[in-house]
Amino acid sequence: MDTLLQDLRYAVRQLIKHPGFTAAAVGTIALGLGANTAIFTVVNAVLLRPLTYPRPDQLVIVWERNRAGATATNVVNPGNYLDWRDRATSFTDLAAITWSSMTFTGDAPEIVQGRSVTPNFSRVLGTTPRLGRFFTPAEALPGGPPVIVLSDGLWRGRFGGDSGVVGRTVPVAGGNATVVGVMPPTFRAMPWGSEEYWEPFRLDPSNRSRHGRYAMVVGRLRSGVTRERAQAEMDVITSGIEREHPEFDTGWGANVVSLTDQVVGSARGTLLIVLAAVAIVLLIACANVGNLMLVRADGRRREFAVRTALGAPRGRLVRQWLAESVVVAVLGGAVGLLLAKWGVDLLVVAAPVGIPRLAEIALDARVVAVTAGITLAVGIAAGLPAALGVASSGLAAGLRGESTRTTADAGSRRFRSGLVVAQLSLALVLLAGAGLLVRSLHRLAAVNPGFDPADLLTLSVELPQATYPDDAHRSAFFAQLVARVGEMPGVSAAGAVSFLPLTNGGASTRFTIVGRPAPEPGHWTSADIRIVAPGYFAAMRIPLERGRGLTAADRADAPPVVLINETMARQFWPNENPIGARLQINWTHPDVQPEIVGVVGDVHGSTLDGDLRPMVYYPQAQEASGSMTIVARHGANAAGLAGAVRAAVRELDRNLPVSDVATMSTRLVRSMSDRRYPMLLLTVFAALAVVLAAIGIYGVLSYAVNQRRREFGVRIALGARGADVLRMVIGSGMRLTLTGVAIGAVGAALGARALGRLLYDVRPTDPLTFAAVAGVLTVVALAAICFPALRATRVDPITVLRSE
Repeated sequence: MDTLLQDLRYAVRQLIKHPGFTAAAVGTIALGLGANTAIFTVVNAVLLRPLTYPRPDQLVIVWERNRAGATATNVVNPGNYLDWRDRATSFTDLAAITWSSMTFTGDAPEIVQGRSVTPNFSRVLGTTPRLGRFFTPAEALPGGPPVIVLSDGLWRGRFGGDSGVVGRTVPVAGGNATVVGVMPPTFRAMPWGSEEYWEPFRLDPSNRSRHGRYAMVVGRLRSGVTRERAQAEMDVITSGIEREHPEFDTGWGANVVSLTDQVVGSARGTLLIVLAAVAIVLLIACANVGNLMLVRADGRRREFAVRTALGAPRGRLVRQWLAESVVVAVLGGAVGLLLAKWGVDLLVVAAPVGIPRLAEIALDARVVAVTAGITLAVGIAAGLPAALGVASSGLAAGLRGESTRTTADAGSRRFRSGLVVAQLSLALVLLAGAGLLVRSLHRLAAVNPGFDPADLLTLSVELPQATYPDDAHRSAFFAQLVARVGEMPGVSAAGAVSFLPLTNGGASTRFTIVGRPAPEPGHWTSADIRIVAPGYFAAMRIPLERGRGLTAADRADAPPVVLINETMARQFWPNENPIGARLQINWTHPDVQPEIVGVVGDVHGSTLDGDLRPMVYYPQAQEASGSMTIVARHGANAAGLAGAVRAAVRELDRNLPVSDVATMSTRLVRSMSDRRYPMLLLTVFAALAVVLAAIGIYGVLSYAVNQRRREFGVRIALGARGADVLRMVIGSGMRLTLTGVAIGAVGAALGARALGRLLYDVRPTDPLTFAAVAGVLTVVALAAICFPALRATRVDPITVLRSE
């Protein structure tokens, strides 16, 4: 132990004596470890840390699966849920969930997103309220009292963390609601939501009508039951339900998905790609420090030869060198942890909405332990080649010193060159990945969304069911609001829509064409449904292709009409004119047969890369919706217009809040965030890798030039021109560069397939991208090579020969 402490003290003294080397090595390791620690912190929170519920491995989401439409995670019909709950034995219980919202009134009206859940929801998840209780089965029956359970965030934010709120009635739109409980802060939202309260999902067990699918189902597996066994049982149960309700359930089954998998979703692949990228950065940093260590060891050969001659065992010399390398790594790891803390904050702030469990991302003991282990491994890996070189160097050669040598040891030189090639190869892999994502995002941004997003303000208004109980009230409100917005200064057109393009959410249902044979059960045709105010298409600049648009004359008492999109017209009337055809739509008025009066251009739904689907547009006056997004085409003052619209809403109803205010251009950018985020990270890491690789090749060639000063002096004395020396050094560096680029191109071609769904309209082996990134890396490497090459041309032969 004493010997080890002596080695560590000696290592610290040596590092203090050479601050330039120490700063370069510590800084390089800090960058690599800091980036790795930051990304691993995210991976640990999202992928590795168990969900915050008791026994999360037993929790599953049970979806309906449409076998004909290949929809594996479809929302559930409440009647089917009740049958599942009664018949399934693989679960201790099944709870149903659906989306809801509530407007809290008073001095500061606020609309809050929540969930309607069955009373066994808390029991299924194994979590009890921190204050009060969950609601009872009696409270969840139709006609039961208005009761709510608050989230910890809503309890603290709106009610100031007052424990006396339990049992108190709070003002909400249409009346009051009684707070019966507050959930703990560790209770997280279910997938596809960010709920702040829970209210009863009022199901009548005796009413199992089959109409609509709009619920989620969460279950807890019995002890010892696997997900596969539960899936097999649900297959049997859904087959029986399919026979009992063929008109509704033919072609529908169930899909049992782990809750963890559902929460993590597609983020798993993205995070693993980013983790692999940052691991490559660490490898490049390690190789860079390894090269520094080799150069430093070569400069200290005489020292170690003297110590060997005085009786120092070779094992002690190896341990001494490794101690120095590990100290460098530990210092780099400590600085890296500080960088990681800042990096994690930046990652969370910049993260798109789709990254799950953001609130749980933080440095913890596991992250620190993993970083410590990687730090030790980096210290040993970076120092071991130099340590072994020290142990194997000849005593006589070391005592002679460096003055009689014109080149370094051939084996050491080849190893350093190999490290440079490896750095360049890995840098090209990252550059290719970043280049493919940049090109993919550029292609995606060039997709025509079907509307003009410029100068378009959007904001949402949701009408409470209690104060706007029917279509007439809802339709009248939005008609007045849209009219007022359309008359505001600077507004050229205004409208409203139930589900805005390129945002989450939507509605679809099956339909038939009147006069044609109905499809067989299980092979229903379906279309997305949107409810719009007449000015919506003008405000969005969605073109009318055929027929007429919707007007104020399409009132509730007028003949029912709809518009369809171009995709629906092509799919169902490929050689006909759909104008005048009638549809039977399984919507709120399934017996009504609206007439198609116009065809409008296609608009992308939730994403730019999704397939265009058939879409039906209802006029707001005939199929009113309580939740609409106002769209207004304006001049330059979007913020002023938002304030004016808020004022107009307050004039119509002072208890109605306005939410989700954003320009359509902002929403367009947000819709691509799932690709932009990994693209930005890979671009940053690729840039860092290129810089480190350039530093690596610069360092190796600088050392080679310094070792060959006598050779260059002799050549110049014998008549060699500066251009000859320049060509010699550049040629040596370019051979390393081109070798690294060639190997990296092969690696990039193999690894690019892992990008998978992140690519849009770009092949993983896109030749233009590969050529561009190879050119960039080559130019950067050439710039790094030129500095030592130019220094080689300035060697003074007289000075060199005199020193010998």
